[in-house]
Amino acid sequence: MFDKTINRRGALQTVASLAAAAAGSSSWAQGAASSWPQRPVKIVVPVAAGGIIDLLARAVGKALTPRLNTTIVVDSKPGADHMIGTQVVSRSDPDGYTWLFASVPFTVTPFLRRDPGYDVLKDFRPLQLIASSPNVLVVPTGVQAKTVKEFVALAKSKPGAMSYANPGNGSSNHLGMELLKSEAGIDILGIPYKGQPPAITDLLAGRVQAMMISGSLAATHVAAGTIRPLAVIATQRLRSMPDVPTIAEAGFPRADVIPWFGLLMPAKTPDVIADKAAAELGAALRSPGLIADIESIGATPYASNSPAEFDKFLRADMAKWPAVLSRAGLEKT
Repeated sequence: MFDKTINRRGALQTVASLAAAAAGSSSWAQGAASSWPQRPVKIVVPVAAGGIIDLLARAVGKALTPRLNTTIVVDSKPGADHMIGTQVVSRSDPDGYTWLFASVPFTVTPFLRRDPGYDVLKDFRPLQLIASSPNVLVVPTGVQAKTVKEFVALAKSKPGAMSYANPGNGSSNHLGMELLKSEAGIDILGIPYKGQPPAITDLLAGRVQAMMISGSLAATHVAAGTIRPLAVIATQRLRSMPDVPTIAEAGFPRADVIPWFGLLMPAKTPDVIADKAAAELGAALRSPGLIADIESIGATPYASNSPAEFDKFLRADMAKWPAVLSRAGLEKT
């Protein structure tokens, strides 16, 4: 009886100690959230600097700086089809100081690589969708094609002799071109690049004959007359290019892949920190300043969404890719 009493008393003391520890941990987490951030926050961009992802990340960073009262550092980590930067964030400390600026390859790469080094749904927690931005199918002015049908006819007359710039496997630019190849029945070689800026350099030099480029990046070169737009990869024409048809109007509606952009944190980031980050980010996205900056880049902001809605979006996005990649003839490597 005496031993049982001692054991029962010891068990109660253990339970009390655990409860106190849990309460202390909760108090620490609440305190960490109230004082977070205490140092610069890093937004990892998994592509080369200068592209639309980089520009959007910097616009978001500028808007968040006064809201979080800290410096927002945009850190470009290109390579391996977005995997290097994405893996860096998935393996970083879940303390709220390292974020990922993701786009289409985030959900596509797991279907293209046998070991992408991250799990979309297990390794990350969504914060907010930021924006979407249509691509434009363009050719250098030296290419003798003024419409998509003329481009297809030209490619068919030179099977395997033409090439296009691929700024990253699994990107909307890459997938759109591969779907166009499949739908049109043309043989064009994809040349890989670490992001859009270096790809555009070769496009302008005529070393590749086509590219699906972000509308924001295309506008300057179209205005300068150095590239020719053939179609907008969107459901409607762009106000900045009203005479350029959509890819559906050009006769290839199934080549429509529209890029999205969003911010995520490591999965184990405490709720109190992630909730605060999402709230401040959501408020920034509703501000006239950030809306104007996003639109000036050539993108459309997601003014109203939440972490739960972003999570639902990611799950739906992943569900559609197996069929799309199969149609494009793309397999895991």
